[in-house]
Amino acid sequence: MSNDLDNPSQPPSVQAQVQPTTAHLGDLVTLSIRVTHPNADTIRPPVFQKSLGTFEVYSSTRLPTQVEGPNQSDFFEAQLQNFTTGQQLLPGLELGYRDILGHDHLLKTPDLQVTIEEVPAGPKDKGDIRGIKGVIGPVGWSPWWWLVAAVLIAALCALLWHKRKRVLEGPPPPPPVPADEAALKKLQELLATGWLDSGKLKEFYSGLSDIVRGYIENGFQCPALERTTSEILRDLRKIPQFDAHIILELRELLEEGDLVKFAKFKPEVAEALRAHERAVQIVEQTKEALIRPPATFSLKGEGPRHGPQGVGPLPSGRGSPKGG
Repeated sequence: MSNDLDNPSQPPSVQAQVQPTTAHLGDLVTLSIRVTHPNADTIRPPVFQKSLGTFEVYSSTRLPTQVEGPNQSDFFEAQLQNFTTGQQLLPGLELGYRDILGHDHLLKTPDLQVTIEEVPAGPKDKGDIRGIKGVIGPVGWSPWWWLVAAVLIAALCALLWHKRKRVLEGPPPPPPVPADEAALKKLQELLATGWLDSGKLKEFYSGLSDIVRGYIENGFQCPALERTTSEILRDLRKIPQFDAHIILELRELLEEGDLVKFAKFKPEVAEALRAHERAVQIVEQTKEALIRPPATFSLKGEGPRHGPQGVGPLPSGRGSPKGG
């Protein structure tokens, strides 16, 4: 779809393309979306579900915005895979936007075609059925049985030593603070730093992103502190409690933080406060789905032992877990 960037009154337009248009089974293909619109319009990012037609969504991200006079262009990108050969249809995606008058509208990308081919045979592929190999392992009375006996004796010694050590260690440490309580407390402390009043928006957004990522990692066994936004969202889509609405809220929050930290985007204080409120709502809406560790009891009867939030019971003989 063409768009005249010199005409500020023209309504938003959307362009989409996929590269390559011919790929092998399981290869990653890139879907690129560009939305060109007047600066006064607000574009809502497309919501990528787990699949688009016969394509599976591997990852997705929002790219930096380009401003061109009275208009600007928003860019979105997704990595897709397909495991069905032949001509495959990539259906269009809906994007919402709000104009200067506050009216909501919908845009839709065009349908695209991608050809998926079989993976070609390599030079080492023989394509034949190999013969049956003989029995591998201990047969009759052989030196293998001495090895098995040694392993069993070592395991028994380790078990006795482990029980003895647990008796000597005494009562277990207190249970950790639940991930939702820890996150809400840190969010409250973030507001008290005064960074918004002093104009330290980058520090504020960095702290906000770390709190939300730590909550996801400690509460849902989803590594988040050292991963990209698209990798986090890809894993959270596998958790039923994270519906499309929560995924969209979390995605906008993390991507806004990325723009502030890496693209020198400077939001207003009111926008930063809304981002903080969004983080609180994400915690409140998902805390019921947190992985709660079951209680176990020590051999000495000191009471229940709890493991760290999201990782099950605390093994005997270890120190207190890291806080969420």
